[in-house]
Amino acid sequence: MRSLKEYLSNKELNESVLDPVKKDLNPVLWDKNDKLKKSVKVHILKKFEIWLKAYTDKSSKNAFLLGSNASYQYNETVDIDVNMVVDVTDEKLKEMTKMLPNGQLLPGTKHPINYFISNQIRKEWKQSSIYDLIADKWIIKPKKVDKTHIVANYRMIIEIARFFIAGVTSAISEYESDVSTYETYTAYLEDAAKNEKDEIQELLNFKLHEIIADIEGIRIAHRMLRSFRKKAFEGEAFEASLQIKIKDGSANISINNILYKYIEKLGLINKMIGIEKELEKWEKLLN
Repeated sequence: MRSLKEYLSNKELNESVLDPVKKDLNPVLWDKNDKLKKSVKVHILKKFEIWLKAYTDKSSKNAFLLGSNASYQYNETVDIDVNMVVDVTDEKLKEMTKMLPNGQLLPGTKHPINYFISNQIRKEWKQSSIYDLIADKWIIKPKKVDKTHIVANYRMIIEIARFFIAGVTSAISEYESDVSTYETYTAYLEDAAKNEKDEIQELLNFKLHEIIADIEGIRIAHRMLRSFRKKAFEGEAFEASLQIKIKDGSANISINNILYKYIEKLGLINKMIGIEKELEKWEKLLN
């Protein structure tokens, strides 16, 4: 488990998480007229429609591409964010959200395709550049943003991120410590005398409860971080929304997405996702 200091001094951070503003849109996705390449569009929509048939006989009502790949600020591995609108109930939507076919690369690229689904078009989608895949046109065209104001506050971004990184690394460390202790108890149980087994089993059960609590804490931390993107809790009972802004003259500049990307680049998001996937395994052991 790396310490907070090791995370922040990691060589990954020698590369700016603030991708440079490019002269053109990503040529892997866009043609010279700033329209989405037909092969890209077909792959994104077809892949989703094939997946969708397992849940409903309805087709997608709307499909939008947004995020870094709908801007002039991207890199060769940045996600392709696609928001789909499907006419299903909120309950069905919650079920489908857990099974989205996310993370697979667009063929011939290093860009993972990540889908988000809703049963309505959400106003926050139109707060930045957004492309309508079905109508094949821009709803809001991207602008080349001067990011000097963000770079000037880069140190501030790091300091804000430290707060979240410290909490997440602590939660992950506690989980790993409890798992290690559980494995030690398990090894003891195999060689324990008969009169010791009940006591060790009791310790194992207690440690299982702690591990499950650790995972739930990590899950909440993950959702809190995702709430930077305003869609973390959509369709869930527990809701949270975080909006962090930096004043720059007359403007209030949101740095939420930058903070999320910074933390993601450290590998913490994937680490949390991996731990969350272990929940079912530990719950079965408890039962």
